[in-house]
Amino acid sequence: MTDGANTRPARVTAATIAAHTGLSRATVTHVLNGRGTEQRIRRDTQERVIETARLLGYRPNASARALHTGKTGNVALIQSLMGAYLPERLLLGLTEALGENNMYLTLAEVPDSVLDEQSYLPKILREHTADGLIINRIVGIPDTFVEAVNSLNTPVIFLNVNRPSDTVYPDDYNGGKLAANYLVSLGHTRILYVGPTIGTDYHYSQIDRQRGYRDAMKEAGLPTQEFSLPPNPETEEQIRNDSRVPILRSYLEPRLQRPTAIVAYEMAESMAVLHAVNQLQLQMPQDISLVMFHHQMDQRFCVPITTLCNGMQQVGREAVNLLLDKISAPGTSFPSRVVPIELLRGVTCGPPPSLCR
Repeated sequence: MTDGANTRPARVTAATIAAHTGLSRATVTHVLNGRGTEQRIRRDTQERVIETARLLGYRPNASARALHTGKTGNVALIQSLMGAYLPERLLLGLTEALGENNMYLTLAEVPDSVLDEQSYLPKILREHTADGLIINRIVGIPDTFVEAVNSLNTPVIFLNVNRPSDTVYPDDYNGGKLAANYLVSLGHTRILYVGPTIGTDYHYSQIDRQRGYRDAMKEAGLPTQEFSLPPNPETEEQIRNDSRVPILRSYLEPRLQRPTAIVAYEMAESMAVLHAVNQLQLQMPQDISLVMFHHQMDQRFCVPITTLCNGMQQVGREAVNLLLDKISAPGTSFPSRVVPIELLRGVTCGPPPSLCR
C-alpha cells in the first residue's frame, strides 16, 4: 500500500501550490511565470513558491496546452500613442485578472499611422502568438480600422471608447450626473462645469460628462454654467505663456456672479481651478467647492480633491472577463460593459458660502 503522506497529486497546478504555501493563486502564478520581481513579490516569497513547486513535482505545461487547445495563454494589449491613456490601475486590473486565469499580457505601443496599415493586426497576432487582442485606442478611430478588426478571426475588444458591443468603458454620463447631484445635495445652485476645448478628435467622455451635468442641472431646475479652457499648450512658447489660469481667474473674479461649486473634467482643469482660486485669495471649500474626474483620488498636491473615480482597475478586470467570453465563444459579439463611477470624498466640497454663515 502506498503511504498517503508521500503521495503527490496526479496533476500539480498553481492552485495546488497556493494551497500548500497559503499564498494567493495570483501570487503563485506570477512567480511561476517569471513575473515575481515585476509584480514586486518579495524574494523570500518567490523562493518559497519555487521550492514548493519543486517538491510537489510541478511541471509547466503551457506548451502542451497550446498544442492541445490551440491557445497560448497570451493576450496582447495594443496601445495607441495618440491620446495615450494607460493609468497604472488599468494595467493592474488587466494583469490581476489575467494572472488569476493563468494567462499573461504583452504590450505593443504603436503609432496610429502603423495601426492603420492593413497588414499590422495580422502581423501582431503572429509575432505575439496572442489568443486575443485588447485595443486601447481612445480617439480618432477610422471606420477602416474597425472593419479590419471585425475581419480578424481572433477575439478583439476595445477599452475606453463608447461602442455598443465588445467594449468596456466607464459610465461617464452618469458620472456627470452624480457630480452635479452631489453638489446640489450640499445646497449649491450656481454650479460651473469646466471642460477642455473640444476639437475634431475628442474622447466620448468629454461629451458624456458634460451632458450628464446638464441633465442633472435641468432635473434640479437649475441653470447651467459652462466654461471651456483653451487647448493644452504644446510648444515651449505656449507653455511659458499658458493662458488657462488667467482666463479662468477673470471668469471667477466677479463676486456676485461667481459660482459656488465647480465640476472639472479632469486633472488639468482642476489644477487650473486650484491656481485661479488661490490667486483670487479664496478658500476651498468655504468659498468654492470642487469635484473632478480621475482614475484615483490624487494627493500629490497635498489637497485630496473630491473625485469621481472612473474605476480603471475594474475596467481592466472587466476587459479580461469580456475577452475570455469571446475566446470561449468565437465569432460572438457581446454587449459592451459599462463600469459605474464612484464618488470619493476629499476635502474640497462643502455647503455654499450662504449656508456657511
